[in-house]
Amino acid sequence: MTGYGGFDVVSLLYKIKKEASEERKRDGNVFWVTDLVRCPLKREYEMIYPEISLSSIFSPSAIIGDLIHIGIEEVIRNKAGLGAVLTEVEGSKRVMLPDGREVEVRGRCDIILEIGGDRIGVEIKSARSDAKIPLEHHIDQVRLYNWLFNLRKSYLVYITHERITQYPVEQRATDDEVVTRITSRSYPRYIWECRYCSYAVLCPYKKY
Repeated sequence: MTGYGGFDVVSLLYKIKKEASEERKRDGNVFWVTDLVRCPLKREYEMIYPEISLSSIFSPSAIIGDLIHIGIEEVIRNKAGLGAVLTEVEGSKRVMLPDGREVEVRGRCDIILEIGGDRIGVEIKSARSDAKIPLEHHIDQVRLYNWLFNLRKSYLVYITHERITQYPVEQRATDDEVVTRITSRSYPRYIWECRYCSYAVLCPYKKY
């Protein structure tokens, strides 16, 4: 890996992002929590056209978000003075769909703290603006993590240019809600998604 002065930071960052993307190869019987809080078609398109999604893995905003995650996770792990601190925790549950098919729901929680016998989640979000936070799909994501990891509650932490703040989320999703989200055919799930979707260039359900 060479560049100016014999070392290329940009190539290193790209390599790390690409390897992380390749770790999450698509499986038809696996639904990630993030799949359940966005347009259901995006998951299908990622399996059919995986090369299109590669174009978004190296966006500057994605890199900045990753670095913020790493920094906060490191601070909490080393400076919080808490008990067990787990980072980038992956979990899974199996659910039965109405057609009799069993599928797996997976998720990766940023931080899980074990405090006084309780498991507390921390989900970190970075954004350019603090307008309208906490966002609905972020709350839904955290409720799904509460369900998946059996958490007493979670904190949704926002890092923006205007604010650094957190919101407690004690509600958790139910099995029925998870099944409904998996089987949903509402395209898109949120009207604003199409403006940011790499697959909008070929999608017949694009909304303006």
